Parts: sequence; C-alpha cells; structure tokens
Amino acid sequence: MKFFDYLKMDFPDLTPEATKVHLAQLNDYKEDPLVKFREGTFDDWQCWQKRLEFSRRYVVSLIRIPGTETWLFAGAFQQIGNAGKKAYADREELYYQYHLQKIPETEEYAGRMYISFKNTVRNFIRLGESIQSELVISAITPARLTFGEFPGYRNVVLDRNSIGSILRLNLQSWRTALSVVKGIYVLTDRDGGKLYVGKADGIEGIWGRWKYYFGSGHGGNVGLKEAFGIGDENRLQNITFAILEVMDLNAEKGEIDRRETHWKQILLSREFGHNRNYLSL
Repeated sequence: MKFFDYLKMDFPDLTPEATKVHLAQLNDYKEDPLVKFREGTFDDWQCWQKRLEFSRRYVVSLIRIPGTETWLFAGAFQQIGNAGKKAYADREELYYQYHLQKIPETEEYAGRMYISFKNTVRNFIRLGESIQSELVISAITPARLTFGEFPGYRNVVLDRNSIGSILRLNLQSWRTALSVVKGIYVLTDRDGGKLYVGKADGIEGIWGRWKYYFGSGHGGNVGLKEAFGIGDENRLQNITFAILEVMDLNAEKGEIDRRETHWKQILLSREFGHNRNYLSL
C-alpha cells in the first residue's frame, strides 16, 4: 500500500501537496538519526535546519536503515513556525529552529512502519507529491524500535553510535549484564571486511571495555590505531561490535588469553584482519 494513502486514512489533511518529506540519514557530522530515534532525541534533533526547509504545513520524517533502501517512519508533524537562526551545538554556522508538533493520529506507527523507497537525488528533504507514488509500505512491526532491554549476549551487534548512546543513557539492563562478565569480542570493519578480536578482562567487564573503546576509538591497540587513526570518526563509523564469548568475572587471565588466541586462530584475524601477532589489550 502507498504510504500517503495509509496516513490519510487516519489524518485526511496529511496530503502530499501539504507535506515535506524529511529523509534523514547519517550527516556530515556523523550523527545517526536512527540512533537518535532509539534514544528519544530525534524529534528535537530534526527541528534544527540550516535552511528554511520545512516550508509546508506538515513534515513527515523517514529514517534510512543503513545499507538498504528501507526507511523507518519516525513520525508526522505540523509545522507551526520557527524561532529564527540560533547557535546550535558547537557549530560555527547558525541554524533555524523549527517548532514541530506531533500529529497524534499517526503516532502509533512511528518506529513500527517501514517504507521502501530509493532516493535517486541528493536532496534529503523532498516535496511530498514528487515521491508519493514511490513510497510503499513494506512492513508494520508489532513493537516500536527502541534500545529496549538487554537482548542477551548472543544478540549483541552494535555500531559505534549505538554504543555511545547506550553509554550516554546509562541503560541499566545493558550496564548490569555487561558489567558482570568478562569476555571475547569481535570488531568488524565493514570497509574491507577485516576483523579484530579483543578481550575484555578489566574489573568492569565488557561494559568497561566499551567505555574505553568508545572514548579512544581504538582501545589502545596498535593495529586499530593504524587502521582508524586517532579518533578518525569517518573510519570509526564502519565498525560493528559483537560478543563472541562471555566468561565469569573471576576467570583467570591465562584462561581469557587462551580463549582470545583461540578466536584469533579461528577467525584468521592476525593473517587477514587488524590483529597483530602479539596479544592485544
């Protein structure tokens, strides 16, 4: 079913001709709108625009699922003016701050509805009527997209921005689960497909390792410094993090080192990845 046809069943005034479509995706400042949605800050984030982009009565927001032509419906809003140009974050240029009011009739689909659409131009804000025939609903899930409760060690696959949000929000279920275990983890470099196997053996377990890795961008490892530089955010956006094996906080250092070596051998992360031929930190 066409996206706008579905929305108009609940809110008839939401026509393509009265709407700007915000196609949100990773920007030049490496801000990921999908992460912002999951942490509950997307609505405020999108109110800040460099130009007078939201010039129509309504704004419909879609967030791209990275690496796909699928978009998450983040909400529909009524545009009720702007506060003019203001300083935003630590940026040199001024931004317009829009006042966007959620449309309650469509809110039940925010975070649950997925749209198929291939954006063939560079513009990230489009006229509703110019793309209405191309916006097709592909799925409506039962649950809204959030970080939610800790999903279990085997189900952890996160990018750098998501790790940062979990740390910043200090999500209790995640912190509790990751602080009570040590373990072996793998970083996947999507730019080239190289792997890095590491160990989390500090007193704060995997949670503590996350904090150190997120703060430094390389976790003190020589191979990762060479690959990603010192705080090169462009490169760091290509990393995903997963847990290979968890171990008790009382596990001996020798046992953790042996398991780390085992996984390096299995995944060939020395021969073809970012590990070096000595034990990593």
